[in-house]
Amino acid sequence: MRLLLVNYEFPPLGGGASNATWSIAQVLTKDGHTVSVLTSAFGKLRGFAEEGGVRVYRVPALRKSQDRSNIIQMCGFAVAASLASRRIAVTDDIEGCIAFFAVPAGPVALLLKRRPGIPYVVSLRGGDVPGHMPELDWYHWMLTPLRRAVLRGADAIVANSPYLARRSMEADPFPVRVIPNGVDGEYFSPSNAADRIANGPFRFLFAGRFRSEKNLDSLLTGLRSLSTRTTRPFVLDLAGDGPQREELARQAARLGLSERLKWYGWVNKETLRKLYRQADALVHPSFVEGMSNTILEAMACGLPVIASDIGGNNALVQDGQTGILFNLAEPAALAAAMAKLAREPELGRRMGARGRERVERDFSWESVATRYVELFSSREDVKHGRAI
Repeated sequence: MRLLLVNYEFPPLGGGASNATWSIAQVLTKDGHTVSVLTSAFGKLRGFAEEGGVRVYRVPALRKSQDRSNIIQMCGFAVAASLASRRIAVTDDIEGCIAFFAVPAGPVALLLKRRPGIPYVVSLRGGDVPGHMPELDWYHWMLTPLRRAVLRGADAIVANSPYLARRSMEADPFPVRVIPNGVDGEYFSPSNAADRIANGPFRFLFAGRFRSEKNLDSLLTGLRSLSTRTTRPFVLDLAGDGPQREELARQAARLGLSERLKWYGWVNKETLRKLYRQADALVHPSFVEGMSNTILEAMACGLPVIASDIGGNNALVQDGQTGILFNLAEPAALAAAMAKLAREPELGRRMGARGRERVERDFSWESVATRYVELFSSREDVKHGRAI
């Protein structure tokens, strides 16, 4: 099948949805499908290129940052992608389209559905779902007619977690089914170092955007009180970047944590794997989450995960089995969870091993990609199907 994947973010831009788009494109290509990707230009990355067997079209979108895009830049992408999409649909003989995010990618797919009649699937990722991020409520209210037109025209609507599907159906009257994120379990695999936890300081890892919804100020506060709960030395590795970077550095200095933090900035896939393998636990304290690729990758690498007990996180982390879920309403809960794993390294090993087993059993990009393709081969069943 000849498929067009539309996402305003594609590696090296963006976060979880960018990685999902890349991974699905790679699997589809390996399985014999022809895949084109329509995404944003950035720096010297512009125009057409073939990347790993995938035809990638990067259109001007006014993008200024690798890790984020504002509303004006998203609108710029929607306009430029809409203008380019019909030409791509013809030259690449596209048979189906997957739009990652109802907005800004959804309107591009809607135009292709109207002419030349290409069916499309909307993949909801989090920020495009009303109520998921309260600070975007005004944006979602303003775009309600457009968003509902996109969802109404879709041959299927997919969310990557049950929580996100429920949120969407509460806001808009359209059935949503769940296809979770996947992970490359061959690439993201445990370290062979048996003494990773036993020697040296305990290494916590955070990987992601430095934004308010990631709750990193609470992570630093929890880290500050950790020294009163355990005598074991500890370090926090931070992989990522974002608008809170300087503010977090100042907070770390005020709390006397500067020597315990290591800032890596945005890292490539190989470096990220190395960070997972040298860490003892992943910490993921976010206020909101769809389904975290970071958690899946960490579990695949055999790490126990400390995560906030919210929809999305609790669909992946089994409390007491593959990690520890903590209550955001209890300020001391995060520090207590970190202290527990630092004091009980063998517990962390067992949790990490069970997490790896769960990833191998339940989450693979091969399964994810196959389920997306099946949506196009059974469109009528999907369109009139029962919501989850």
